[in-house]
Amino acid sequence: MDNVLLLRARGGDVAAQDSLREGLRPRLESLAGYYAARTGMDSADLLQEAWLAVFEALPTVDTSIGTPSQFLLRHARWQILDHIRWSKRRSCEPLDSMDDTIADYGSTRPGTGDVETRMLVADLERRLNERQKSILKGLLAGRTWRQIGDSMGCTSANVAYHVRGIREAYGKMTADT
Repeated sequence: MDNVLLLRARGGDVAAQDSLREGLRPRLESLAGYYAARTGMDSADLLQEAWLAVFEALPTVDTSIGTPSQFLLRHARWQILDHIRWSKRRSCEPLDSMDDTIADYGSTRPGTGDVETRMLVADLERRLNERQKSILKGLLAGRTWRQIGDSMGCTSANVAYHVRGIREAYGKMTADT
């Protein structure tokens, strides 16, 4: 991968982005397969996380330090490892530690009546894009990330990415009040 190709890909040249993808594909698939075999996770989920890291790091590639492909692969590896750590922590987390304001959508606990909770969820939905809204509705219906991803035609890693955005919106919303 040369610097000219990198600059063209940054600028939005579709042919350069395709060439970049094809150049990195074997190495990213190898990384995802390696870590999937070691951790028992889905290699497609890890590969998606790697691609996400590559395209998020693309605008910040420093060509004065090493090659651009080394820089992008390093970010992909870090993203894969972060996802593995996050997934392992999530699988060991007790269910009752979740934020129950959203998890108990229709509950009648003292202080969070059904009307209050519906108003809270409606306020949160106003802050979300359409994809995040449909994911939130699936979560409130009790569906898993994989089930939601299957119904939307994406992977659970993609759903996890949007859940992160939902949590950020919820955090901003509660900070405003």
